[in-house]
Amino acid sequence: MKTAIREVFLQLLQADAIDVLQSDPDWCGGISELVKICTLASAYGRSVFPHGHSIYPALHVIAAQSPAVCPMAEFLLRPQVGKQALHANQAWPEGGSIPLPAAPGLGVVLDEARIDTRRELS
Repeated sequence: MKTAIREVFLQLLQADAIDVLQSDPDWCGGISELVKICTLASAYGRSVFPHGHSIYPALHVIAAQSPAVCPMAEFLLRPQVGKQALHANQAWPEGGSIPLPAAPGLGVVLDEARIDTRRELS
């Protein structure tokens, strides 16, 4: 059975071997798992800075947490250029913060003008 990233973070917290937890929603198991990691961090008085690949889910987790638990997200400039290339409203830092998207769900809206072709998935 595969060990959850949350369990590894717990071991590091119990050993007092980590001050800041940095987990990506895509890699740790999604939004629900990242929220569980935030709960662990809070119990041990530590902060979580969500890793910068999956900025949309990270923004929503940060918005749902205390600023003491999630004070900021990492934002990786180069990967975001490609990840948000087809988005109508891109999530980019403005004045040191990233506005939470207003659209439903995670807030991702595709810009139809940027889509060259579509194909049906079977």
